[in-house]
Amino acid sequence: MNLDNFKNTWQQQNSVNESAITINQSLLSETKANKQIKELNTMKWARIIESAAFFFIIALLGQYIAKNVSVSAPVISALILAIFAIVGLAGNIGQIVHIANIDYAKPISQVQKDIYRLCSHKLQLTKLLLMSVPFYMAYVFIGFDVLFKIDLFALLEQHMVWFYSVSSLLLLITIGCVLAKLNYTNIATPWVKRTIELIVGERLVNMAQFINSIESTDS
Repeated sequence: MNLDNFKNTWQQQNSVNESAITINQSLLSETKANKQIKELNTMKWARIIESAAFFFIIALLGQYIAKNVSVSAPVISALILAIFAIVGLAGNIGQIVHIANIDYAKPISQVQKDIYRLCSHKLQLTKLLLMSVPFYMAYVFIGFDVLFKIDLFALLEQHMVWFYSVSSLLLLITIGCVLAKLNYTNIATPWVKRTIELIVGERLVNMAQFINSIESTDS
């Protein structure tokens, strides 16, 4: 084999290899896309089930309020819990709409933010539950009324009412300050990173760090 034959053979082999790499990359991209579509579909069904659960809670609380129309602690408690359930339902519906409208043609930073928003649903749900903690007496008041038919608030001494009111206010301020920090923009803060990692997982932390790096590059 002379040098020209060797070059021709090499070029032909190189073309075959490039074609094979292109085909493999296409298959890999298609596999990744199918996997992501499957994950989004799973997310959508999870949000639909959660929405049904929130709707069921709202219906129960609404029924309770309708049967006990009065200005009492249990009814006000039911109203407060219904508001949290409505916020949860609205968040789930927003997620379902967001999953349906996700557009991969957007700039990569925007797509990453959209996916972060989807993946951070568990974090948002945890925030919602934590925000209801300062209203812990609402669970107690409505629980006593439903289980024992007792209006616990009417039996409380005045100093206990003040104690529960002040403790709820302090909890509201503390939890509000903590939750305001639980955002991807503060992912560099060690306790924020550890908390998000604990609640959602390492994937969301990596995504938040990636978004921050893109935003710092753009600015």
